[in-house]
Amino acid sequence: MSTAVLNHPVLPHRFLAPPPPPPLRSDTLSLLEAKRRFQPPLSPLISTSSNLPYRVATCLCSPSSSSSSPRTRFNPSTRLFVSGLSFRTSEDSLVNAFKKFGELVEVNLVMDKIANRPRGFAFLRYATEEESKKAIEGMHGKFLDGRVIFVEIAKSRAELRQGLKQNSG
Repeated sequence: MSTAVLNHPVLPHRFLAPPPPPPLRSDTLSLLEAKRRFQPPLSPLISTSSNLPYRVATCLCSPSSSSSSPRTRFNPSTRLFVSGLSFRTSEDSLVNAFKKFGELVEVNLVMDKIANRPRGFAFLRYATEEESKKAIEGMHGKFLDGRVIFVEIAKSRAELRQGLKQNSG
């Protein structure tokens, strides 16, 4: 190739270079073999039956299972959705603001994994429905870390999907 072709004003060099060679068959086979051999670690919520030639997993949190999972054991009205939170709000400040209304069973401050800061909302769960109602009355529309927050009973994903279908149709 002459230098005139490499320095062509319209076509950059990468279009004139030959494409890279395809992967060797042995490399491809080893990747496929590794994929077949990979077995993800088991979750405590998944049981496998070992008497079959292939792995069959059943979720222990399904309604048909005999054990009760944390999601089905709690009253849905004890779970609260808190929005309007500051990006400076920490889990500790959330607990300190809401613990005066009752026993907090769960606190989930949703984080942005890339920016490593809160996304501005959280989920809380109280032990009883009365405590969650007190928290709504006591904190809805109040200031926390310089922002007005909104507290309401958290909707299930099914309720959210129904709301979207009704709004779009």
